[in-house]
Amino acid sequence: MKLNHPNADWIIEYTDGRAVGPRKIESQGSTLLSFVHCRIDGVNDDELDTRKVRHFHKGGCAVFEGDGEFPSAQVRLKQTHRIAGNAIRATYDLTWPKATPLKSGLELGSMVLAGAWKKYFVVNADSTVAEWIPIPEELSTPLVIAPIPAAIVLEDAKGRRLEVGLGDDLWRWQKALNGEFLHATGRLELTRSGNRMTLRRYVAFCDAAAEAKAAAALAKDPRFMPGEDGAPAKEVPVSQPEARNYRFTSYLAWSAPEIEQDWSVKNDARTIEFDKNGELVRADLEAIGESPKLALDMASMPIDDSSRHAVKENAMPCWQSRKTQSLYRRVIRQLANFSQEGTLVLKNLTPGFCDIAVHESRRANAEHWDLPTIIDTLAWTRQILGTGWTILTPQEGIWKEMPSVSALGAPTGFRLSDL
Repeated sequence: MKLNHPNADWIIEYTDGRAVGPRKIESQGSTLLSFVHCRIDGVNDDELDTRKVRHFHKGGCAVFEGDGEFPSAQVRLKQTHRIAGNAIRATYDLTWPKATPLKSGLELGSMVLAGAWKKYFVVNADSTVAEWIPIPEELSTPLVIAPIPAAIVLEDAKGRRLEVGLGDDLWRWQKALNGEFLHATGRLELTRSGNRMTLRRYVAFCDAAAEAKAAAALAKDPRFMPGEDGAPAKEVPVSQPEARNYRFTSYLAWSAPEIEQDWSVKNDARTIEFDKNGELVRADLEAIGESPKLALDMASMPIDDSSRHAVKENAMPCWQSRKTQSLYRRVIRQLANFSQEGTLVLKNLTPGFCDIAVHESRRANAEHWDLPTIIDTLAWTRQILGTGWTILTPQEGIWKEMPSVSALGAPTGFRLSDL
């Protein structure tokens, strides 16, 4: 199964009939990455007993669904990939059975990178500019990045960039698997061999030293002395995940010069204010004309502080907030009803980090960020407004350097009119 964007130079290839992937992504004439995979204790998802595979289109996106089971661990894995523009948004659903230990580690979304990769930078809550770090020519010993950053952006010798990021659910990745020694053990590992590099993304990495230390302490505890038959009264600790369902989300994005925005071009869009209800005044739209050129300042959306990023004063809207989404989508539908064509400039559509738990439908401990949700929201915006609208999202700072943000508002490539 091959997918290609009608306006961009990339191809995504999946293995027919297999609940894994993608097998390969080509960009600008050559392979960018291959063998995107999941792995449990060194066994990758090529070994899955496939239950179901589907490819279809929905909401302007190409969608892949895969469902299978690791035969060695009886762990069920479902994957959903939503592809639009120059990004893939992935959801991993795991069903972990009882009495199934994790012996070495759980990987989700590891991959092999083709070509000569030269440098990288990471994105975390305190990042404001891209701080590029050279990638050593020799990487026989893994370069470890821990804990897992919200995103890592890599650049190769051709100037192509690849962005590997976590979903909004940072709290899930931080918590990892519910089991002793399995919290907050996630990491990225980069290794290089010849003309290819491997990126391994561990949700949980078994900590042998921690287990050994606990076992030694247990052996000295008189409450747990061996029984009459010589067997220990309590088993040596192992990395035992709680039997339950787990979900993790993530995304990939890559350079796509053909659909990226040129933010240096000045436009004559007129800024329109929101009214007190968060809508646009019809008279203001009619004053611009039938093919309007307008700008909306997202920072001025009439929402309360509980719908904004919680990390600083004068914060931008948090796009994980239901109230933010509700107001925004109402305005976009209003524009779609007003005109089939125009130019829309979304000012201050700035990603950020937040810990207001209700945004993640939780009571507490819910650190998240909203870049993945912004990617999804702009794909929806393109679907609603159609191809007659030009959508611009000017950015500053570190966000200007990220492939995922460079093509926000571009044609998704998978609307019915595009196919």
